[in-house]
Amino acid sequence: MADVRTIAVLGAGDMGHGIAQLAALRGFRVRLRDVDDAVLERGLHAIRASLDKLVAKSRLTRDEADAALARVETTKDLPAAVGSADLVIEAVPERLDLKQRVFAEVENAAAPHAILATNTSAMRVQEVGASLRDPTRLVGMHFFNPVLLMDLVEIIPGPSTSPDALHAAQAVAERMGKTVVTLAADTPGFVTSRLISVWVGAGVMAAEAKLASREAIDASMRFRAGFPMGPFELADYTGLDVGVHASDYMASRLGPAYAPAPSMRALVEAGNLGKKTGRGFFPWKDGRADVNLAPELAKEFDPALVLSLVVNEAAKLLEQGVASAADIDLACRRGLAFPKGPLEWADEVGVDQVVKSLYTLFEATGHPLAEPYELLLEMVEEGRVGKKVGHGFHDHAPRAATSAPKARREHETLVVSVDEKARVGTITLDRPHRLHAINADLLRELRDALHQLERDERVRVVLLTGAGEKAFCAGADLSETTGVTPAAATETIRQAHKTCVEMEKLGKPVVAAVNGLALGGGFELALACDLRVAAKRATFGLPEVTLGLLPAMGGTQRLPKLVGLARAKEIALLGQRFDAERAMSLGLVSAVYPNESFARDAHEFAAQLAQHAPLALRATKQLLNASMTTDIATGMELEAMAFGVLVSTEDVLEGVSALFGKRKPEFQGK
Repeated sequence: MADVRTIAVLGAGDMGHGIAQLAALRGFRVRLRDVDDAVLERGLHAIRASLDKLVAKSRLTRDEADAALARVETTKDLPAAVGSADLVIEAVPERLDLKQRVFAEVENAAAPHAILATNTSAMRVQEVGASLRDPTRLVGMHFFNPVLLMDLVEIIPGPSTSPDALHAAQAVAERMGKTVVTLAADTPGFVTSRLISVWVGAGVMAAEAKLASREAIDASMRFRAGFPMGPFELADYTGLDVGVHASDYMASRLGPAYAPAPSMRALVEAGNLGKKTGRGFFPWKDGRADVNLAPELAKEFDPALVLSLVVNEAAKLLEQGVASAADIDLACRRGLAFPKGPLEWADEVGVDQVVKSLYTLFEATGHPLAEPYELLLEMVEEGRVGKKVGHGFHDHAPRAATSAPKARREHETLVVSVDEKARVGTITLDRPHRLHAINADLLRELRDALHQLERDERVRVVLLTGAGEKAFCAGADLSETTGVTPAAATETIRQAHKTCVEMEKLGKPVVAAVNGLALGGGFELALACDLRVAAKRATFGLPEVTLGLLPAMGGTQRLPKLVGLARAKEIALLGQRFDAERAMSLGLVSAVYPNESFARDAHEFAAQLAQHAPLALRATKQLLNASMTTDIATGMELEAMAFGVLVSTEDVLEGVSALFGKRKPEFQGK
């Protein structure tokens, strides 16, 4: 299948123009189509305004913004939009008949090789493509709003989707910088829409059963469970009509148990849709819920009642083969802003406790979704109840605590070790015969190792280094580039980008311990880490131009943000190497340590970082990264919300208590 170069986006509303802008920023040619001139104009204006904000914040140069805007063409003419497109993404309103009609028209106008994608958030791909003569090229690509900020894309194959179409959609989403979760089956609501609908529904059913007030439920989910919003505030924020429409669709396909709660439907019928009308579950004023969610209210409701219902539904998705436990959790963390994936949480509290909470909710409400699912009952009967026994939805094999790192050789190109006492997980690149040079296997295994350490609750900081004393990573393995086609080379670089983005988005700080050569891609790998320390013998550089290449693992993008454009041009265009002291003077490394004690000093640096509160580390990292793409008003609002969540955590109480008690705090990440 041909490489995707041109993308047609059908629908210029919030989702459509967001997808179009992101695609243009990532170098795709974009044709944005809508049937309404006014909607097209508003969409293009929104793209232009967003690009201008990025320029004002020095996230883009004026030339980069102008080039991205120039890659976007608008039209009302469908054949003009899709005729030469390699990928067509439908982003029209969530009406099945409309989507089916659009795809019937698209199939007649699109090129035979074009991949067709629907951005539906809940409708089965098979149904959306019911009008297609050739459904093999249709795939679901579920983006999240706002597109530029939300990390996840769910990829959903229909029963007839070809492997080529599936892989093309995955490659485009990855090139756009997204975390991709590819489902194994086409089901109403997929993973995210299904689970967030149940999450909201659980809160509403608890309130209708008078287990607690709406305010207490939302306060509990925010201050005890760590969510940025509770179910009522979130439902208002996204629109109650949107939630009712999605629930009605799922109820029509999955059964009446998924129908929206009576109180929610009543509000919609009365025209109280939430934020956009000024009233929903809560009154709204100046874009905010006008309600006092005091932390003390959180004591009045147990958030496990809501979360257990989500676990119950996630267990169904797991047993039905829709997605793996790891992908369900990843989708919830990255797409729904869950503090922990529901199955991770279930393993932590115990599947037996989840079942008890479900029985409590079922007895209070009689709702069929609260009846414990068979898989959960089987797990309890078999003793697979989570962390306390070593296995549940995930593997938690017990290991004896030790102050020395434990290495596990599970990979061919690297070694993962965990120092439980220091709370540091170390990834050691280990291809000594190639000075740890980067190839496809190393990139894949590095991503796997990052995910492994992200899930490991013993680990609070990740340390990345190279085996031995010669090299941290000498760059790309040029011995594997002979005879590689341009398309294959491009795909390899995209996988490298994906790996670097995974490090940036990891919920734990990543420290690069540069112990030797860090050249080309190796230097760029270090740039994607949150902090860097270096041995005195370390050598840095971007020598690609001396080989007729360019720094393609993010060096042209990350380096200017760290050292400024002038210094970045000097490093990249001259292609010269420089030592650790020079790196220190440029602000690229936080410390330079003696060669003989480097391994110990770098580990101690990471261990000191790991002593800080893990929830605070994660939130601070996320906000600092978000500052690169958000305007200051949005960033400060995110800051305020995060502060509100953190201030009620047990870690804050421990930190304050330790301060006044003049002792070292012992943070638990709670």
